[in-house]
Amino acid sequence: MANEELQQRYHAFLEEATEEERNILEETILSLEGKRQGKYLSYMDSWLQAARSWKDEETYEITVRLHKGMDNPMSMVHGGVTATVLDTTMGEVANAATPEGFFTVTLELKINYLKPGNGDSMRCEGKMISKSRRTVTTEGRVYNEKDEIIAYGSATFYVIPVTDNKLPTS
Repeated sequence: MANEELQQRYHAFLEEATEEERNILEETILSLEGKRQGKYLSYMDSWLQAARSWKDEETYEITVRLHKGMDNPMSMVHGGVTATVLDTTMGEVANAATPEGFFTVTLELKINYLKPGNGDSMRCEGKMISKSRRTVTTEGRVYNEKDEIIAYGSATFYVIPVTDNKLPTS
């Protein structure tokens, strides 16, 4: 789509947008700006706008600020968002366990949902369970802002070599 056509559609949309739609659009633009500025490695990371850190030597933590664009029709966090946060957190743990020149991709992901995700944010903690030459197995727990567990899961990641220097280091 040409820039002019995109701008016309954007302005037409804004003319009739609800406050909720404008808020979601604002979140989308913020996420794209963050990707462009190098704050995030992928568009998925930019969409999450996650704060990331190692809580201790074993535990990686991601906190995501929630907005209406992440909700399902029942006004709670969509299960796919929770799954993405779990996969991302556990994937970071797996990648930290791989040698330089290698990266991991999700081979298997198992999730149990316990409570609906509501509130302004959710936090996920991930840890490594086991590691071999070809796979890394991790576990993760997602908490709401009241620090109640809302989901937990495990994942196995396949270790692959980085090709063509396409993956930046985090």
